[in-house]
Amino acid sequence: MSDATDPTDQGEPRPGPEPRPRIAPLALPEWTPEAMAAMEPMRPPPGSTYDRRKADRKQQSRRPANALSVLAHYPELAEAFLTFNRHLLYFNTLSERTCELVVLRVAWLRRSEYEWAQHAATAVEVGITPEEIDRITREPLDGWPPEDALILRAVDELHHHGTWSDPTWNELADSLDTRQIMDLLFTVGAYDTLAVAFNCFDLPLDPELEGKGLPG
Repeated sequence: MSDATDPTDQGEPRPGPEPRPRIAPLALPEWTPEAMAAMEPMRPPPGSTYDRRKADRKQQSRRPANALSVLAHYPELAEAFLTFNRHLLYFNTLSERTCELVVLRVAWLRRSEYEWAQHAATAVEVGITPEEIDRITREPLDGWPPEDALILRAVDELHHHGTWSDPTWNELADSLDTRQIMDLLFTVGAYDTLAVAFNCFDLPLDPELEGKGLPG
């Protein structure tokens, strides 16, 4: 006779261990000098929304965001991608509001909890209301001002079809200049890449964002 639990027992399931990320964020003491240097492109311009948010975050947490800590495994890739991301985040020709609408819609379509939590917090700071954040998750995209509806439709078409229809292209060309259209396209692509990466890595939320993942 054994005290081992019968594997056929149909009693209440016992909680298992917490799921572990496939690639865990690298603890700060393990960062190499190369990893530290690779993060330099993400230093926000003084006085920007992101600079203020970074200062607020430092008051809540002394640890780097998990998004950066997972990239610290691969400094060469981190530096290359973050240099590109720096332009999209800090010097985009689209407004901060438009950029955050784009990122949140990408995060929702990809069901990227990490990307959603990070950018839902930023969205409020650039003037997107909680009601609008909730509306980003709804189908169809009713109730938006025409300029926002066009941007969100453009995100959806890229996600579902990998291109823009002629009507959407014509509306974009009437509303945006060439650089803005290119920034829109590359913003969708960059944050789609990040959303997929965060999903593949099973990247956990940062402690201060626990419980603030995808709605519903």
